[in-house]
Amino acid sequence: MDAIVPNAPVLYNYDVDRNASPGLTIAKGGSGPYESDPTKYQAWLTAPLSTAIVVDGTVMVHLWTGTANFDVTLRAAVSAYLLDCGGSGCVELGGGTLSDSKWQHDSQTWVQSTFTFPAGPHTVPAGNKLELKVIVEPSSAGDMWFAYDANDHKSRVTVPSAPASPAGSGAGLWGLVTGWLVEPWARLIFA
Repeated sequence: MDAIVPNAPVLYNYDVDRNASPGLTIAKGGSGPYESDPTKYQAWLTAPLSTAIVVDGTVMVHLWTGTANFDVTLRAAVSAYLLDCGGSGCVELGGGTLSDSKWQHDSQTWVQSTFTFPAGPHTVPAGNKLELKVIVEPSSAGDMWFAYDANDHKSRVTVPSAPASPAGSGAGLWGLVTGWLVEPWARLIFA
């Protein structure tokens, strides 16, 4: 996740080892926020947080999606989760699922899908990372394609957060921090 708006002129193929399609393919059959099969999830991480923050409110995830081969007849179900990840593992802060009997609604191209779900209240300690993890549910009729980090496919996550006081309770002004989903490696979203 990154605070810089994507400006790549074309959509890159993020899984050249799996297929020749632009974007990223996630195989159906993911098992929730702790899925470990790399073909069944995608995760975006922040860099380690320099200070503790409190996450509390509605998370919004905007992803450009499509059923594999843009098959408009397929039913799909996709879940997104926000996690706090540190030295002892990850803790789910919240998650949501979108499902539709006809994912692209007769449009054989990318569609912007929006997930909203509550997260927190939870204090993320300094040094931990926030992770956004996306899976394709077993109930989907097939695999899903995801587009991000390009001019025409600016996928993003918005997390309600505030600095944490030394005692761990929220302090300061609450704000919505937007991170753009870019390359699948760690990037900082909080200034």
